[in-house]
Amino acid sequence: MEQLVVDALDCVATECPLAYRAMEAALANRHIALVVSGESFEISLTTAREATGAPMAPAVRIETTARVVRDVLTGERDPLEAVLADDLVVHGDADDLVAASEAGLLFVKGAARCTSMDPLLARLANLAEREGKR
Repeated sequence: MEQLVVDALDCVATECPLAYRAMEAALANRHIALVVSGESFEISLTTAREATGAPMAPAVRIETTARVVRDVLTGERDPLEAVLADDLVVHGDADDLVAASEAGLLFVKGAARCTSMDPLLARLANLAEREGKR
């Protein structure tokens, strides 16, 4: 899943750079910890480091499944409904959650303009389907 997320971010950065720059601005050097179907990884749109030179701690932690990601990205499920059902769990301070939400919306808008996103969505659908067969 981590590689899929990296590929999707690269796709937006390449094919819709205005959206990517807006995502960078919204996140303002925040790091996001993701746990998707048990796989843990972090993303950051910058390489910002604290004064110590150590990587910054994640400002937001998001836990979910590939199926929920697919359903939200394809419009089959409302993100708020997924949060209220505890299928999309988010942790962070209010300002950080707002920034992450804004970056997520900018990602979706940018991804919708990317001609190379279809194969990535197919990869996500495959992950979600395999998850459903467990």
